[in-house]
Amino acid sequence: MTGRQRDARKAVLAVVGLVAMLAFAYSPVLRGELLAGRDVFRIFFPDSAFLLESLRAGELPLWTPYLRLGQPFAATLYSQVFYPPRWVAVLISGPIASMTVMHVAHAALAAVGVFLLVRKLRASWPASLVAGAMFGLSPMMTDLGIQQNVVDAAAWSGFILLAAHDLSHRPGPGPLARLAIFSALSLFAGSPETTLWQGIVAVLVALLTDASGRRAHEAPPATRGLTDPGALAAVATNRGEVAQSSLPPFGSTSELPKEGHRPLGGDQLAASGTARLPSTGLEQAQATDLLEEHGTAAGHPSTSSEALSRDAQLHSVPKREAPSNSRDTRTGLRARGLAVARVTGGFVLSAVLASVALFPTAEFARNSLRSQRGWAEQLAWSVSWPQVLSSVWPLADWPRDRYWGEDQWFILNLFLGTLPCALAIVGGLHGPRRARPFLVGALALVMLSLGRHFPPSAWVLQSVPPFSLFRYPAKYFVGAAFCLSVLSAFGLDALGRLARKLPPSRLKAAIAFVAMGAAIAAIGPVVRMLPMRASAEAGAPWVPFALGLATLILFLLPWSFARPRRVRHGLAALAVLELAAAHSLLGIPKYTSWDSLRQPFSLRALLPQPFQGRISADIEGPEDPTRAVVTNTIERSLDRLMPNRFVEERLPALEGYGAPEPMRSDRFHLAGERSVYDLAGVTHYLRQGPPPFEDLELLHRAEDGTTLSRSRTALPRAFLVQRARVVTDDEALEAVLDADQPFREIAFLASGEPIERPECEGTVRTSSTGAQHLALDVRACDDSYLIVSDSYYPGWRATVDGKDTPIHRADHSLRAVRLSPGEHHVRFDYTPLSFRAGLLLSLLGWAGLGFVWLKARRRPLARA
Repeated sequence: MTGRQRDARKAVLAVVGLVAMLAFAYSPVLRGELLAGRDVFRIFFPDSAFLLESLRAGELPLWTPYLRLGQPFAATLYSQVFYPPRWVAVLISGPIASMTVMHVAHAALAAVGVFLLVRKLRASWPASLVAGAMFGLSPMMTDLGIQQNVVDAAAWSGFILLAAHDLSHRPGPGPLARLAIFSALSLFAGSPETTLWQGIVAVLVALLTDASGRRAHEAPPATRGLTDPGALAAVATNRGEVAQSSLPPFGSTSELPKEGHRPLGGDQLAASGTARLPSTGLEQAQATDLLEEHGTAAGHPSTSSEALSRDAQLHSVPKREAPSNSRDTRTGLRARGLAVARVTGGFVLSAVLASVALFPTAEFARNSLRSQRGWAEQLAWSVSWPQVLSSVWPLADWPRDRYWGEDQWFILNLFLGTLPCALAIVGGLHGPRRARPFLVGALALVMLSLGRHFPPSAWVLQSVPPFSLFRYPAKYFVGAAFCLSVLSAFGLDALGRLARKLPPSRLKAAIAFVAMGAAIAAIGPVVRMLPMRASAEAGAPWVPFALGLATLILFLLPWSFARPRRVRHGLAALAVLELAAAHSLLGIPKYTSWDSLRQPFSLRALLPQPFQGRISADIEGPEDPTRAVVTNTIERSLDRLMPNRFVEERLPALEGYGAPEPMRSDRFHLAGERSVYDLAGVTHYLRQGPPPFEDLELLHRAEDGTTLSRSRTALPRAFLVQRARVVTDDEALEAVLDADQPFREIAFLASGEPIERPECEGTVRTSSTGAQHLALDVRACDDSYLIVSDSYYPGWRATVDGKDTPIHRADHSLRAVRLSPGEHHVRFDYTPLSFRAGLLLSLLGWAGLGFVWLKARRRPLARA
């Protein structure tokens, strides 16, 4: 079998294994159930529905009129407006099923990316498979299906680091373009914290690996110290002689080589194509696999690196030494600095490519509650120390603290596998130099995820931009999991090399088996004596059982030419089986049947058609949802119009759910006062209980107590007043909350000119409306202000009879324009400068990237 056929067979087996693992981990999907937990039905279902509505209308959804009297939509990165896979999934599978489709596809993408990365880093096939499964198919990644944007962004990690590695070692337009594109896709996926830790790890790869072009020190053990094909053939010949003289004695317990499976001599190796010095990471990994499979002597007690080093001395093969003088040291430091600069430039270019999303996001952040002084949510949902332990020790963090307490609830399951984590520790301690960036990255990201539980991290997250712009430190633990998955590949290969030194022993295997049983029996009482959580005892036997089985594989596999390879395969199979068992025993994410999710809104017939008013829905759930006794929440969420599911029914609402929260929304939108509801034009109330006010007309009461009621006192969406005062925000809020509702006759302005005219009647009629525009025909009886109960926000442009006119903030949070007596056509359009500037910069970036790519492609043709 040729090398190409062997690689093709391995690739087919890897694909089959990936599909089988996906089918097992997501078996509920095959039974007709979909991901629908927490933020999936509250945010991603409604966002997908609005995105689909806009795409079908041929509009780019920059603004949504359905949340909080209107707010930016594309400026919330997790809406994924500019993320191509989201468009494809929504258009093909619809707003509900698309979330499950996206998650499964990105879990597979995450596994493939890590696999390709560690193969590039010269890990073996089984080691690469374990790394991919540990990251993409772990219980942690599966349970993160409720945070789709994080999974989507993290899925590109392997590809980003692969491009960063290439850019560090072989700079050129190709690696730079790949790094910029993959990082831009990560940004478009909507989790900037994820892109941040990807950048940190990429810089560590450039900083801590040899980027000077001297890759002899990074050669795999099978080729380290060789400088030319002739030397490699000579060493291989000597290895064949050593192999023949190192066969185990007759009658020993070790297996003899089977007929037809003999070690290759130097001539055979040279003829087979492995005698040439590999030039790429993938070729070096393939050479390592082939040499370890055919060229390792059975029973030989030394590693391949030691054997080749000794052989090189015998044959006087020159060995390239590490630079020792100051000049070479300066050259190496300069090369590393240039590598860091190139990688940093790649991420800067990705930000340019994603400017169309980042500029509006930055504008929204400046006009949100996060820009206010005193915003201190950076440390919310920090990973606790028991939760760090739970990545190795299942259930070590249960029961958790209250929902907003000491434990984080962002990631419901942090378990990565006992054996995979143990392999990661081995890889960090005994792996090659190229493992160092991932060891440092894993330690740094674990510390960052600890947040409030580790004072230095708390200071960084609260004081150092860009970390201080984000909340939920638990997101950085996903990056730690990525680094650990890469380290696990190095650990598995290190144990494969150890198998050459460590002879099989039935006695040691028996001792290990007895020790495993004793540890399983004793660990429960020991845990009860330690200050650990109650459920830690239930998961305690898992740890010695998994490690014990791995030890048995090391001692029981018989000695043969292929013992290292068999040890790697055995440990890899055990690691994957552990992840599969974790999926079965540790629970699965929240799934809901497809039939219940596609049930129509049952109260639609009770609402006027077309719906011209606004609704108010319950926005505040229980303080601790994990301890609330609520049944069928997801199934009934549409009938209850739980935020933000009213978006799916195209019902504008006063309330809304999701970050970032617009400026002043905490004081206005959530005030809960009747005057605010009337000013905002709320005509219908949906409550999980009785109507909030006595004078409301009850329209419907469901079996679970949910009520739909109607108000007769709400103001229209747009109305005229002939009196206006310029006041402070506090004075405006006081007037808005006044039960006498003075805002019906007086506009309380933050800017503009006061007027004091006698009250008269004018008319306002809506001529056209859309998500991003509103056109009104107005007849003003006197000097007046037109009040529109839509959120005031920069980027809106108003014209009166075709001429631009300033928009003033009125009644604390609404819009107003000044009108003279007479008939006018007033139009509002959302055309934010942030989007136009970002779009221009993105187009220039993509055009420049395409130009460089085309120029790079033409250069080889010109040389030819």
